[in-house]
Amino acid sequence: MSDLLSLAVVVPPALPTEPAVLLARLAGRLGYAAVHVPAGDAVDGPFVEALTEAADPALVVVDDVAPARGVVRTNDPEQVAAERRSMEQDGLVRPLLVAVPVSIGRTMNEAVARAEREPRFEGDRHPRVSGIFGTFEQAQEQVLALARAGADGLIVDVPLELDLADVLAQVKALVVGATPALLARQGSDATS
Repeated sequence: MSDLLSLAVVVPPALPTEPAVLLARLAGRLGYAAVHVPAGDAVDGPFVEALTEAADPALVVVDDVAPARGVVRTNDPEQVAAERRSMEQDGLVRPLLVAVPVSIGRTMNEAVARAEREPRFEGDRHPRVSGIFGTFEQAQEQVLALARAGADGLIVDVPLELDLADVLAQVKALVVGATPALLARQGSDATS
């Protein structure tokens, strides 16, 4: 069974090497497709090499900070669908990626607490506003809506928690396992 969407994680800017390597290693071991590193002064050859070694078999991608065609930075399925249509009209053949912050938990209180402890998730960068947020089931519905709208992959910015491995595993579970079966069943229910 293949993943519903490809999955990548962002290494936050200015994250020290040791926690960045841990994030990359966990992402690679959990089956993430890529680890994205925003371009900047702190991104040098040795840093990228350390991430590449740790993330294997996941790819390490150094991102330009300029907005890119085929990347949507909101959880709004309508905007994802509009970008998909625009790309098709322009004949662009590339994956459509949704780059969003994520905070999920076994309970809504856990999702709220994780988001509130993450200083990068303020204002319109809060997952409740522009990302994937809530319990696992709520987040799974949001991911399904993005897939139905035409997204091919997610680039997630996760809270840097003490239980980072658990956070990354929960996010990975959104795109594997029962999700593809659920999407297939949902599609067949609509045609019945």
